[in-house]
Amino acid sequence: MEKIINEDFISKIKERVVCFNITKTYRNKERDSIYECAKKYWRVNGRRIKEADYVLAVSDGQIIGVYKPLRWYITDCKMYEGRWEFDGEELTDSPYLGQNVGKLFYRKQNPVAYINM
Repeated sequence: MEKIINEDFISKIKERVVCFNITKTYRNKERDSIYECAKKYWRVNGRRIKEADYVLAVSDGQIIGVYKPLRWYITDCKMYEGRWEFDGEELTDSPYLGQNVGKLFYRKQNPVAYINM
């Protein structure tokens, strides 16, 4: 896929994608990496999330990490009981990297957004 650069980027996505807004954990350096910020403790529908082709890590409206999820599972951390995690492969050459998807989270409190799901 070639890099899509325009303000209508979201409408050009054809795959099933879940976007996680990691701005707080990423800015506060609560975890060691973008991947660690993106992979853990999401309150999502397990059946729905397993359909995702890609996971996009978003900070301040910009995609800063792209992952191909290999496995989804309920966390074993008692503090986040019932939430989901994934193991995935980082895609460092994704055309999604650097794209702006801020309108997905504008004035929304939910840190999860689905595209084509």
